Amino acid sequence: MPTFYGNDYDNTVYQDDYDSDLTVYTYGGDDRIFLNLVGKYGGFNTVYAGADDDLVQNSFEGGNKIDLGSGNDSYVATGFSTSSKLYDVVYAGSGNDSFEVSTYHSDYYGETGNDAFFSVGYRNYFNGGSGTDTISYETQDEDDDLAGLGVAIDLGKGSAQTLGTSYKETLVSIENAIGTGASDKIYGSSGANKLWGDDGNDLIDGKGGNDTLYGGAGNDDLYGGSGNDKLYGGSGNDHLYGGSGADTFVFTSIADSKAHSSRDIIQDFSRAEDDYIDLRSIDADTTFGGNQSFDFIGSKGFSGEAGELRFSGGIVSGDVNGDGYADFQIKIAGQTKMYDSDFFL
Repeated sequence: MPTFYGNDYDNTVYQDDYDSDLTVYTYGGDDRIFLNLVGKYGGFNTVYAGADDDLVQNSFEGGNKIDLGSGNDSYVATGFSTSSKLYDVVYAGSGNDSFEVSTYHSDYYGETGNDAFFSVGYRNYFNGGSGTDTISYETQDEDDDLAGLGVAIDLGKGSAQTLGTSYKETLVSIENAIGTGASDKIYGSSGANKLWGDDGNDLIDGKGGNDTLYGGAGNDDLYGGSGNDKLYGGSGNDHLYGGSGADTFVFTSIADSKAHSSRDIIQDFSRAEDDYIDLRSIDADTTFGGNQSFDFIGSKGFSGEAGELRFSGGIVSGDVNGDGYADFQIKIAGQTKMYDSDFFL
């Protein structure tokens, strides 16, 4: 059982032979520890990374016990084992830590701090601990076996399943979630969540709490649920449901809701619940530099002046270049009249 003792400086450790059962103590410093570089062999190592911002990279899943210590640490694991006896246990300690793993069934604990977990979506266990923690399945897009399948994430139930498979991961004390480039189903919890669909035609439901939902590219369905939510449809033909509470429907670009058949639909705009449509990030007049505000003209037709915003026939239309035609449109279901006060312009 070889043991490496570092010091309070920046240590670099390479385990590049067939030996397993290595124990590493690196104490302070920004350390770099590379385990199981042989790939098919190794495991059963123990690491105490100590203080400061460390990187541990592990190429073999199996019996490794890692304590990243304090600091903003990074853990990268590329090993993969389907044996029930070969799994790793990793503790992040304090700090805002990052885990990027393609392992099969290991256990990861964020402990304190705002931690981020990146997984391709097999059978791992993720526990965020305290702080505001995020699970992301973006890296599934690069996996040879799972790319294109998508995930169903449910923060309230504490699970994430790769669609079309039996692969399910456990999520504990995680507040935010990011999907894949495929079509995902993402559900929040009773708390405040931030949920990103990424690409694909996603379904995102914030459930309870004051949530922020990002559809990303694709034709997405966003449900705020209860609470005061913010909904960003992103590009594509999106359907937006604020649910109960004072919700804000945010559009950051004219590409978020193109004119005619590509426009988004706000399905349940409610003035009585203090809902708003936020257009402040869109430059209303592209003929001038900077970010100009819109001028709401009610149901009047466009006059050929850039920056006009109108509502007619259930459709909000905006002209940003002064050609008298709509450069973007938003359908407001169930509304026959809109007012200047319904918008953040």
